[in-house]
Amino acid sequence: MASDIVNGVARVFVKNLGKEVEASAGKTFLDVLREGGVPIRADCGGIGECGKCKIVVEGGVVTSLTEAEKRLLSGDEISRGVRLACQVRVVSGGYVVWIQSESLLQKYKSADMGFEREVGLEPAVKKVFVSVKPASLEDVRADLERVLDGASEHIDTSSVDVDLHIAKRVSEALRSGGWSATLVFWGGKLLDVEPGDTRGRLYGVAVDIGTSKVVLHLVDLNTGETVAIESMQNPQASFGADIVSRITYAMRGSENLTKLQQLVVKAINMLIERAASRSGVDRKWVYEAVVAGNTAMHHLFLGINPGYLGLSPYVPAVRRGVYSYARELGIEINERGIIYALPVVAGYVGSDALADAVAVALDECREPCMLVDIGTNSEILLNTGREVLACSTPAGPAFEGASISFGMRAVAGAIDQVFIYFDKSLGDYNVRYSVIGGAKPVGICGSALIDIVAHLYRLGVIDFRGRFKEGVESKRLVSENGKRKFVVAWASETDVGRDITVDGRDINEFILAKTAIATGVSVLLKHANLSVEDLEKIYVAGSFGTYINVENAMKVGLLPKTSPRRYIFVGNTAISGAKMALKSMEIRKKFEELAKKIKYLELAAHPLFKQEFVQNLKLPQQNHHQPPNA
Repeated sequence: MASDIVNGVARVFVKNLGKEVEASAGKTFLDVLREGGVPIRADCGGIGECGKCKIVVEGGVVTSLTEAEKRLLSGDEISRGVRLACQVRVVSGGYVVWIQSESLLQKYKSADMGFEREVGLEPAVKKVFVSVKPASLEDVRADLERVLDGASEHIDTSSVDVDLHIAKRVSEALRSGGWSATLVFWGGKLLDVEPGDTRGRLYGVAVDIGTSKVVLHLVDLNTGETVAIESMQNPQASFGADIVSRITYAMRGSENLTKLQQLVVKAINMLIERAASRSGVDRKWVYEAVVAGNTAMHHLFLGINPGYLGLSPYVPAVRRGVYSYARELGIEINERGIIYALPVVAGYVGSDALADAVAVALDECREPCMLVDIGTNSEILLNTGREVLACSTPAGPAFEGASISFGMRAVAGAIDQVFIYFDKSLGDYNVRYSVIGGAKPVGICGSALIDIVAHLYRLGVIDFRGRFKEGVESKRLVSENGKRKFVVAWASETDVGRDITVDGRDINEFILAKTAIATGVSVLLKHANLSVEDLEKIYVAGSFGTYINVENAMKVGLLPKTSPRRYIFVGNTAISGAKMALKSMEIRKKFEELAKKIKYLELAAHPLFKQEFVQNLKLPQQNHHQPPNA
């Protein structure tokens, strides 16, 4: 590691990753680390609000503690030299940085697959093999005419669109294939002419660009078989855990929009490379990518300014499906490959929600049914039996851990399931929990937060407002700076050297998040003059929904209280729907039709919104089991 600045550039060695990056004086360490491709959390986008970008800086001169750091870091952390990367700036010297374990972006545990209906195989991309007679003085047809005549036995070629690429390529391809060639068609367009018979090599990819994660399926379009599945953290997460943070960042300048677009394009290319390598498929045999995502991710991927999504009346730039050559977006499949970005419904109901609906055939339900996709921006769709309604609820990043003291995504080291009970042998509350990866915990993820609130409420430790009750005593109820906290895991059990706790602010953040979703559900139902008991099925979609305890989710009011049998957890149906559209032109038409058919309700403008929000801003009434004070 260089020990001083050379030509105005300092060296920063990230010790726990073994990586060295460059830094310019005046920059925050967050900017330095992000520009160097270091996977660090910045759930608020780097504005000093979340306190998740914790680092320890050794060597060199840095700026003093800011007010944000004094507010967000504990006294113990400050004494140990912990800083917030978004607040501390490079001054001079060489640096060694240690990123705190809970601040590293890690592989996200979420569903890479979901429920998927069988569809007839009718992809947009087709291959036709032709073997023609060589040109002669008796047959002087142009090479292109010759191959199209040969293909006309299998496909209508009367109005095929042909461009300069084909004109340049056809003669050489036909002759190098011994007057045999494979024509690649996409819709009414001739994409390519390949020497010989390549019909056995025809692939496409389905992509789900989530706010937290990108998932890709590589599909054999001759058989419909999924041959590889890959996923990774959405690298845009370093610029904010929620879509509003990313929209705000993109609005600060065109170079920021380009940066966010390039990050997700690079991620998709990495997944394509991994999937192709794992399955032994050359990327040149991948001819199409079908992409789903919420409307903000859709715009950022296509390089469309998402700014107007964040301004009333929150309209997207385009609703219908968008086609592009892969090379125009930098997607590394066949050089003539096509990208199809699925249609969106509204500014905050994207093609991911549409894919959910298509995957479970929501619009075909005979009785009223609902779909809830739980996430940072949750989407709710209701088939009333007469029409399909949709709304979005800005639940915020609490379920992803952004606004929770020890919150984190569902990655290795996260507590994902919790059971709290009164242990008679101890005369006190006790906790059982599971940790993703089986190692010592470093924090808690959203599914565990639901469990914690449900059990604390059941045991009478907190009241219906989520506040710790006076008079309840326990060794696990501790106070720090006047704030009461419940210890989920003792410091000796953790990998962070501190008690992992949940405090009143955390519970309040959770209640706000669950209230947003519950309000969306109740407004849609009342708008349609229905009750939860009228619903035949409630589909719970999305990666987060895969891991939650439905009983606890109902106890805290996140999901409406009804028979658990009504709930169907369908996993990542966004990728399932995208894959169905990849395999079937009929399904693709369904997407376009359903996007127009769905009636979007703007929750904030609905006359029932305020009333329902206030009604849901508490934990549901229940019979508490409150043991004697310990």
